Amino acid sequence: MNILIIGSSTGGPRIIFDIFNGIPVLPLAIIIVQHMPESTTSRFAKRLSQLTTMNVIVPKGGEVIVHGSLYVAPGDHHLVLKNNETIILEKSEKVNFVRPSVDVTMTSLRSDPRHAFYGIILSGMGCDGAQGLAYMKKIGAQVFIQDPDTCTISSMPEAAFKATNIDQVLSPEAIHNFILSLK
Repeated sequence: MNILIIGSSTGGPRIIFDIFNGIPVLPLAIIIVQHMPESTTSRFAKRLSQLTTMNVIVPKGGEVIVHGSLYVAPGDHHLVLKNNETIILEKSEKVNFVRPSVDVTMTSLRSDPRHAFYGIILSGMGCDGAQGLAYMKKIGAQVFIQDPDTCTISSMPEAAFKATNIDQVLSPEAIHNFILSLK
């Protein structure tokens, strides 16, 4: 299974909408961890579903991830992947002052040669995603950050850049093209 995890905060929704505009169904499972309140999750997911033909899902917990689907972590819940395949939602303590935390999602992955992992950190305030991206790199993932010059707030990608050896720094358009290349 190919799994892509994307983390973002302030400025992230606009970038995510730009990135996924016109993205067809792809042979990978995508998980988006956007810092947002629970009340806005369904509107965010609905807008995404208007831009891509991938199946956009706000999980309730217990779902087994499948290729061709895009999962949006519900606000106020951490999203954990059990055995790299089953979504578990947790209301445990905030991490990096947020819930959902992309660090929680990324560090729930387990090294497995049957899977290809990709991680991307987009615009946002704070350091969420830095530890997670470093962990993903350690288990063999390809990891990327949004070019800080294109971010509304650049501290999340900058923190990730300092935490690990990033494979590439990409503009939103280059991230869109990279995702398309995962066919």
